[in-house]
Amino acid sequence: MSRKFLLCFHDFSVWNYTKVTPVLEELKDLVGAPFSVLVIPDTEKATPEAVQGFRETLLRLKSEGFELALHGYKHKAEFSQGRSYMGLVAMNLTRGEAEFAGLSEYESDRLLQAGLAAWNELFGEQAEKPVAFIPPTWYSNNFLCKQVRKLGILFEDRFSITTMRGNRYASLVTSFAGIPNFLIKPAFKFGELILKVPFGLPRIALHPVDFPTREGEVRDILRTALGSGRKLVRYADL
Repeated sequence: MSRKFLLCFHDFSVWNYTKVTPVLEELKDLVGAPFSVLVIPDTEKATPEAVQGFRETLLRLKSEGFELALHGYKHKAEFSQGRSYMGLVAMNLTRGEAEFAGLSEYESDRLLQAGLAAWNELFGEQAEKPVAFIPPTWYSNNFLCKQVRKLGILFEDRFSITTMRGNRYASLVTSFAGIPNFLIKPAFKFGELILKVPFGLPRIALHPVDFPTREGEVRDILRTALGSGRKLVRYADL
């Protein structure tokens, strides 16, 4: 797994796809290849026109070689599921976005199935199994990894990636989302470090909020990745 890296664009949804799609195309041109896009599948409150446009955009991205992964259900918990104490802490730290954090086995599976149902409804007759599942903000629970793998889907958490065959790879991630300005430089330096060391499978996780505010840092970290001798790969390559 050495000398490779993943580029993952998080939080692609029916609410932002018109603004984010041009960003994806620009990034594809910069890195020279399509990459992984993490899709929030919920379209419950969107208009039929928006849903249709979102669906068509996803299918076009897939035809261009982008890899589509499932990113939770709604990304923000709207239910009063029972959670562990650490799950409640994670919810507070992420302002309610740690959708799967600390859930019981039953609630974790229920929410996972809801996400898959929303995914299948979004794609309709052209629905295919997502190549990977990434819980929002990477916070998980004691059951989610096994539940995802049982479906034949790769699972990613904050520090590792587990394939459906059970192979687990250490994987550190660099991300700018939710970081105050005074921590951007340290975050960038951390990203440089994990990309330059000759082992591991680092991830670059981008979010819609990074653009255009931190576009310069994003481009710099991508140039660092490409200049470090690493090859851009996708989840399906693992």
